Amino acid sequence: METLKFVIYETPFACWDWNLREKNIEFLEGIDADYFSYVANLNLGHVNDEDRHRAAVSLRLAYSHGLETLFSLLCSAVQAPQCAIGFILNYRNTDLLNLVKKISNKEPVYTKFRQTPVSWGSLAEHIHSGLAYEEEKKVWIQRGFGKLWSWFANEFADENMTLEYNCIKHGLRARPGGFDLAVGREDTPGIPAPSENMVSLGGSAFGSSYFVKEFVATRDKLNFRPRRHARNWSIHNLANGLILISMSINNVVSWLRSVNGVPMNKCRFMNPVSEDRFEEPWKESVGVNHASMDLVITAEHVIPSSAEDILQSYQVTQSGAFGHGVIKKREPSGSPDGGKKRPLPVSHMF
Repeated sequence: METLKFVIYETPFACWDWNLREKNIEFLEGIDADYFSYVANLNLGHVNDEDRHRAAVSLRLAYSHGLETLFSLLCSAVQAPQCAIGFILNYRNTDLLNLVKKISNKEPVYTKFRQTPVSWGSLAEHIHSGLAYEEEKKVWIQRGFGKLWSWFANEFADENMTLEYNCIKHGLRARPGGFDLAVGREDTPGIPAPSENMVSLGGSAFGSSYFVKEFVATRDKLNFRPRRHARNWSIHNLANGLILISMSINNVVSWLRSVNGVPMNKCRFMNPVSEDRFEEPWKESVGVNHASMDLVITAEHVIPSSAEDILQSYQVTQSGAFGHGVIKKREPSGSPDGGKKRPLPVSHMF
């Protein structure tokens, strides 16, 4: 019986099996690192036809999928290099995110590496230490992957990217299409500035708009409102990122296989042709990449419903039809217009 002990973030685990090393290698060899570059190349062929927005959504979905795959493997390399199968079967998204943040901040984490604190740079050096290149080339490859993983980590920890990803992944509830943003001074309040006086802050034809749950009562999580959000994408940035994600996953898997006894001459490592290619996922600018504009709703605008109120709304009427929910309107106390309907202020967040 074989056993391996390891930690996922701060939670200890022990994995047991009669053939644990064999299963771990089988698991690693089943990971198709080229999948994400395949998705990139496949969808880039449709960005100029009528399916361009579907292609863009596929790229965006694969991008976050690829980031999670990459960081689950990188973090298993940090905490469970000999039991990647155990790490990935047990990690929770919150633990993975917390671990990524700690590594980005060079904070202490449980690790099998002797060199601490672990950073994306030191991890890239270790994983690519066996490359059979001249020293100068090996150094820029190590440095490039270290910077790349640091930039990827910032995106993986971006809450707005995660919210958008979940909206696409769960129920396909994000509407495809980007936005343009421009600002201009109103010479007369309430009258929009003419287009020639507007200053563009950028935009993109590709992106998504979606709703995010926002709580409106401080004491519970029953009362909420849907708030509008929108994000812009560069499809070429996404595609280039997917290609580098594929390379990264391939290299981490190859290193993990070598750690578990597979000869290095049977482990494939990949790299871009030059160091500047590591910056390709951020080469194109879309200006403002995230915006949320919606009417302001605060606790004084609502009459919070209790759990009992909500359940009572399901009572059957005498006619056999279901009861209807009631939309309650409330004006702030002391309203200068005597309680008449008035527009709410608009909130901007970028």
